[in-house]
Amino acid sequence: MWPELFTIPFVDFPLRAFGLLVATGFLVGVSVGSKLAGKYGSDLKNDPENFADVSWWVLIGVILGARIGFVLVNAEHYMANPGDILKIWEGGLVMYGGLIGAITLGMIKAKKLGMHKWQTLDYGITAGFLGQAIGRLGCLAVGDDFGAPTDLPWAITFPDPLPQGSAFPIELSTVPVHPTQLYMSAKALSLFFLGKWLLKTKKFHGQVSAILLMAYAVLRYIIEFFRFDMVARGGIYKDGHTPEDVTAYWQELGIANEFGRITDVAKYREMLISGAENMAPQLLMSTSQMVGIVMFSVGLILLLWMRKIPSLQLKK
Repeated sequence: MWPELFTIPFVDFPLRAFGLLVATGFLVGVSVGSKLAGKYGSDLKNDPENFADVSWWVLIGVILGARIGFVLVNAEHYMANPGDILKIWEGGLVMYGGLIGAITLGMIKAKKLGMHKWQTLDYGITAGFLGQAIGRLGCLAVGDDFGAPTDLPWAITFPDPLPQGSAFPIELSTVPVHPTQLYMSAKALSLFFLGKWLLKTKKFHGQVSAILLMAYAVLRYIIEFFRFDMVARGGIYKDGHTPEDVTAYWQELGIANEFGRITDVAKYREMLISGAENMAPQLLMSTSQMVGIVMFSVGLILLLWMRKIPSLQLKK
């Protein structure tokens, strides 16, 4: 991992790998989206140029939506510490919120520019997933959205000590975990290629968007099972496996203090690697999985609805 690439001279400001990769993903997405607009847009002359304007609204939607989503999931903390809401540099983004925000603001801007909003969304969301595939590598660089302990041959480990700026928990350092960041990057990349194929074969505008939303929900639902940041994600916990239950168990073992912080890191790591139970809270269903069910349902409803709208049908 490499959270901070270097410190900018004179201003003593660290350039973080996460920000650089997200910015790179955004620029690549805009570039590819403009090319797709030139091929699949309704106005092949103006759509590529207009898509760049739409993209800035998409970026704002991603940041606002993702942050609002995280604040809602962790409402208890932010109600007690409202000043932390704006501290995006400390991490805390929910990509479901970002996806919803990006689609909403992007379609509003497309409509204002006179673009066909569903047609624009079809190629825009396709390009967006390519950008997300690159941006998700930033999560790996900082150790965010980390996976559960595993003995699979492709497991990854994070170093001890952790580098400056890491978002990975110190107690999991050196423990082999699922590379869920790479799973999510691969998910986004597969959706990009699926979108490109659908753009060539679609029968009505909006078809690509609806199918990609459904596919995203399914793949994200599956990946959630391999993540280990249960407290940050929130959701419905299994009986007897809430954060409070697990903290009490840790205290009984003598590996955590009264605040729930691990004090015997070596023993905790040893128990994790050995497969001991109750080493972490267990979710019956995460917030992201619940949102995924709603998103899949919305995508299916849109698919069935749009296929019957005459104005959305492509001429044969």
